[in-house]
Amino acid sequence: MLLIQVNSINPLQLITAVFAARQTQPLYNDGLSGVIKQWGLSLSRQIILIMATLLILPSLAYTQGGGGASAGGGSSVGQTQSRRSSERFNILDFIRKQKEATSAQDSKYGRGGGSSSGPYTDFVLTYSQDSGPVTRNGDKLGKDTRASGRLQFLLDDLFTKGNRTRSLNIDLGVEGFYSQTTSFLVEPPSTQNSHTYNEMGAALLIRPIGRSSQDTGLLVKAGYMSMNQTGLWSNTQNSYSHYATYLGAEAKLYLLNFLGGRVEYQTTLESDINALQSTWKMQRFTYGGFLEIYLLNIGASLVSTEMILANKNTGAITKELYSGVSFSSMFHF
Repeated sequence: MLLIQVNSINPLQLITAVFAARQTQPLYNDGLSGVIKQWGLSLSRQIILIMATLLILPSLAYTQGGGGASAGGGSSVGQTQSRRSSERFNILDFIRKQKEATSAQDSKYGRGGGSSSGPYTDFVLTYSQDSGPVTRNGDKLGKDTRASGRLQFLLDDLFTKGNRTRSLNIDLGVEGFYSQTTSFLVEPPSTQNSHTYNEMGAALLIRPIGRSSQDTGLLVKAGYMSMNQTGLWSNTQNSYSHYATYLGAEAKLYLLNFLGGRVEYQTTLESDINALQSTWKMQRFTYGGFLEIYLLNIGASLVSTEMILANKNTGAITKELYSGVSFSSMFHF
């Protein structure tokens, strides 16, 4: 039997040795038995030759390539496989990444996987002060300064559907607010004696977008408000009370974890003022930016308020405009 130690010779020497063995092995010439033996030996040589060829081809490629990774600067096959593996998209990895992002958001608001599914209480206490000029039908009256306070309470994740990544997540709550004129400074040539009004109201809140008050989201509201005013529509000392249903929306966008912008809109449905034989309506825009530190939110905004009084008998329109700069602070708890 021919024994070849593959580890001790060159791969080319192995092929040469196999062929030499095939030429030097004796032939069997003892009839049918010899033919069978000769055929079996020839078949075994063919098998050995094929196996040797399969074993040494990788070695030949390695030797001709200059010694593999150490000589050629790395296997191109390995680099290609690694690159394609890193670029490969698969749905399981995508789902895992989405779940990791949701878990990170849950942890931010104390909603880890081991916690219950909600709801969670969410309080927002807001105080703001704004100041700016007031005009009536284009005539400047003076400078108005106002202060406002608002308390909002919501139940986060009250209605959810979907395994915490949620295809549906709705928060419900209520709000109450109060605002008043703290000072009014007449500016010549105006002869306005007084100009004050206070607002008070409450509303139902729905948050269809966003996980909490400290998240990018949208809040819509509907409620009822009252306003007591003196000198709002004319230069008088008489006081009148107005009532109306109001609608509103708030949108907040976080640009960074601590920095963002907000927009708020409020409008009242046209309502009667029987004492003045008129109807009135109001709309208010607030937009600006904020800086958030833990549970404290500090913001600066521009405020624009438009109020319109329409006389039922004469059709006369009285329009009052207010534009101011507001500074606010919100405390989340």
